[in-house]
Amino acid sequence: MKWLLPFVCILFCTPGKKNTAVHRVVCLVPSVAEVIYVLGAEDKLIGVTTFCDYPEAIKTKPKVGDFLNPSLERILALKPDLVFATVPEQQPAVDRLRELGVEVFISEPASVADVLSEIGRIGIALGAKSKADSVVNGMKTRLAAISASVGSDSPAVYVEISAEPLMSVGKNSFLNDVIRRAGGRNIFSDIDQAYPIVSAERVIRKDPAAVVILHPLARKADMARRLGWSKINAVRSGRIFDDLDENLILRPGPRVVQGIEELAKRLH
Repeated sequence: MKWLLPFVCILFCTPGKKNTAVHRVVCLVPSVAEVIYVLGAEDKLIGVTTFCDYPEAIKTKPKVGDFLNPSLERILALKPDLVFATVPEQQPAVDRLRELGVEVFISEPASVADVLSEIGRIGIALGAKSKADSVVNGMKTRLAAISASVGSDSPAVYVEISAEPLMSVGKNSFLNDVIRRAGGRNIFSDIDQAYPIVSAERVIRKDPAAVVILHPLARKADMARRLGWSKINAVRSGRIFDDLDENLILRPGPRVVQGIEELAKRLH
């Protein structure tokens, strides 16, 4: 489950210090790192975690530890003006950085609209407001095109992000909004929990028309062989999709529109 942590974490958003120029940035959040590159502000990025792996050029940036265990010593040695982080996973590091007077930007994109808003705030923090506005407007245009293309049909969708335990997405998750924007209907949108553990019996009873697998421990053929799952509409019709790049829709960043486009193609 370690691979999933950067994507299902709960994020909270706080702007940087007002009227303070930002020249040196450390980023502990993969999705935010992608935003920094899209905004053309990568020259300010002086440190990242080992989970920050896109775009390819980011792999040459100095590493300050992994997602769960960023090194305070390495971060402080880089003398950043601003650190992008997330909680609760990085809460100890956040608390200590703030105690030491380091500005921390923490955000919570719980929906696609939140992603758009966050990109704007990051743009302001990094002195790239004009570029951020352009990026957001482009994303909005593509989202509108997706909405127009999917029509009114909303197939029931089961998204699996873990096989052991069986875990899906609930109403208060970022992915619930992604599914909706791709023209689908999340079968567990009646559960308030963002990432609930569910039973196989409940999935079978919900009878989804499509299944999307977003983890490496199962494939289409594996699901078809699960006890009782042959009754599910999606299994009978073969509408099980295990070929989506999970980072496109699990990371609440600038590539999420591409993820929604890819998901919409499969659902419709």
